[in-house]
Amino acid sequence: MIDGRLETPFAIFNIELTNHCPFRCVMCPRTHNMKRDQGYMSFEVFQHVIDQLVDANPDYARNHGVWLHHFGESLVHPEFDRLMAYAAGRGVSPGLSVNPLMLAPKIAERLLLARPAKLYLSLDGHDDDSFARIRGVKDAYGKSVERLLAFLEMKKVLSPSTRILLSMIHFDANIESIEKMRAYWSSIDRIDQFLDKPFTSFDGNTPEVTALKQWDRMPEQHPVTCRVPMQSVTITWDGDVVPCCFDFDKRYVLGNVLIEPLSAIWNGPAMRALRLEFQSNRVENPLCRNCESLRQ
Repeated sequence: MIDGRLETPFAIFNIELTNHCPFRCVMCPRTHNMKRDQGYMSFEVFQHVIDQLVDANPDYARNHGVWLHHFGESLVHPEFDRLMAYAAGRGVSPGLSVNPLMLAPKIAERLLLARPAKLYLSLDGHDDDSFARIRGVKDAYGKSVERLLAFLEMKKVLSPSTRILLSMIHFDANIESIEKMRAYWSSIDRIDQFLDKPFTSFDGNTPEVTALKQWDRMPEQHPVTCRVPMQSVTITWDGDVVPCCFDFDKRYVLGNVLIEPLSAIWNGPAMRALRLEFQSNRVENPLCRNCESLRQ
C-alpha cells in the first residue's frame, strides 16, 4: 500500500435499502442516536451500484455476495424483492438480516421467491416481556415465533437452498434467554445454525450491553488494526459511501455513487487518509476511535 492506495478492486459489504424501521431495539444506535434523513434506495441507484461491483470485482460479487441492509428494516422497502432479484440476476448473491415479526405471509412469500442466499433471523428474547425490553414491541414474541415457524415451512417449498441462521445478541436483558433459545431452536431442523453473538459497540453509548466498554483515547503504544478499510465499503440508501457497517449516522462519508464512480471513491482522498491512520497507528477520527471492535 502506497499513500493509502490499494491495487485491489473495491468490494461492497452492505447496501442499505432503507433506514426506516418499525422497531426500537435497545441495542441499536438507530433507536437513540441516528439523526440523518430517512428514505428508500431507488431502483436506479441500486442498479448503478450493483453494476459497478460486478464490472469491477466479479469474483467477489459471485463468491461473497452482498448484505442488503445497514441501519433499517429492509423488508419495509416497497421493492425489496425487485432489488434482490436484480442483484441475483447479475450474479450477486443477496443476503438479509430480518426481524421475524416482519414475516407476515405475503412478505415472507415475496422474500423467499427472491431466493436469498442467506438470511440472519434475529430473535432476541424468550417471552413477551424479554422481547419487549429488547425490541421495543409489546406482546409480540408469540407472533414472532409463529411467523418464524410458518416461514420455515414455506421455505422448504419456495427456497430450500436458502441458508437460515438464527441469531441472538449477548446483553443484560437477554442473558437468561440464550440457553433456553438454544435448546429450543437447535431442535428445529430447518435452522442451519444458532448464533449467540457478542455485541460490538458503535459509539460506546449503549449501557444495556453486557461488559460494554468505552475508551476515551486509543493508546498509541498498542497497534490498532482494522481490515475493513482494506476490504470493502458500505453504501447508504441515498448513495453515500461510508467505510464501515458500524457507521450508522454517516460520520465518515467517503463520497457518493451519484457523483463519482466507486472505483474513484475506493482510492479517493478520504479513504486513503483513513487507511493511513491505521498504517501509522494514529487513529484520530471519532468513528473508529470509540469502536469496541478494535479491542476484540
